[in-house]
Amino acid sequence: MSLILDMHIHTKKHSSDSMLDPSELLSEIPEMPMSGINICEHDKVWNKHEIEEYKANNPQFFCSFGIEVATDYGHVVALGLTEYISGIHKLEKLKEEIDKIGGFIFIAHPFRYVFDKVTAMRQGATKFEKTPEEASEMEVFKLVHGVEIANGGNTPQENEFAYDVAKYLDLTILGGSDAHSLSGLGYYATRINSQINSQDELISALHTGDTDVMSLNKEEGTYEIYQPQRQLKT
Repeated sequence: MSLILDMHIHTKKHSSDSMLDPSELLSEIPEMPMSGINICEHDKVWNKHEIEEYKANNPQFFCSFGIEVATDYGHVVALGLTEYISGIHKLEKLKEEIDKIGGFIFIAHPFRYVFDKVTAMRQGATKFEKTPEEASEMEVFKLVHGVEIANGGNTPQENEFAYDVAKYLDLTILGGSDAHSLSGLGYYATRINSQINSQDELISALHTGDTDVMSLNKEEGTYEIYQPQRQLKT
């Protein structure tokens, strides 16, 4: 039996830029075709008491808790940590800590803004001209277990490029909405192609790499495997 999870959600409980009240998910998730969520606040992990209370009040859907860490290689979602550890803003340190506990990390929206000329100009960056194969050699992909190839906050071009890069990587592929409100919740998700009943089992399943990235068909109210809607070049 498979499980479809939105692997990238922020709530206002511990993410200051989010408007999403965790209690809103109580009524919203059961009405959607997904099985559960992974809440990953910015640089903050829910404590054990908060997690136990939330799960007790929301037994009708699967709920995992991670953390999105702002690292020197970009934003990385980690599963398995119970607190923020000093130094994990360095990705090598984060991977070291995660590997100690058998956790799982994936790079979130790896190509966000790289095709934005205005952002590049402001940051003094050069034009991004790597091919997907060349981009797959970037150091960040050697330090994570998975890559988010579809993110609800990305442009289609950014997601399409991540999708193409992932073909050259031996990494688990994931999708998530990156929701900060109910708007866009579940737009992209990850299908875990095995039975899981706990976060530990979720982490183990992610390490096997047996996942599919799913896209929500709003008209049908169902999920389908994500395929980039490529623009025809003339």
